Amino acid sequence: NSRLDELQAAVLRAKLSRLGAWNLRRRELASIYCELLEGTPVEPVRDAQGAEPVRHLFVVRAPDRAGLQEALVADGIQTLIHYPVPAHLQPAYRHLGQGEGTCPVAEKAAKEILSLPLYPELSEDQVERVANAVRGYYR
Repeated sequence: NSRLDELQAAVLRAKLSRLGAWNLRRRELASIYCELLEGTPVEPVRDAQGAEPVRHLFVVRAPDRAGLQEALVADGIQTLIHYPVPAHLQPAYRHLGQGEGTCPVAEKAAKEILSLPLYPELSEDQVERVANAVRGYYR
């Protein structure tokens, strides 16, 4: 079931032929990020064994996430926090009775995760600039 109108469908159909290349590019950029962030306290979220993710987002776990995010914004680098509230603490699941403290790993992750810029048109130089800014913050 979709709510696309004909114009949106036509645009998406034209883009569909590029999807494989875009996904490959995202994987390449994520690999560069992983290499450049090695040795920092920032830990990229790792892929499950045998998985080949699209890498729609490049998510890291960052100590002092708020400070890092503020420093990156000051350097002109936009970041986002996706899923700041773990699923078990969402209002829709309150009836299950799993309050704060029942899923400590998820709660800790929700306080640390940060999405760094990642899109197919991003250049290697831009990835290096972001990684250098992250590295600089933790010096």
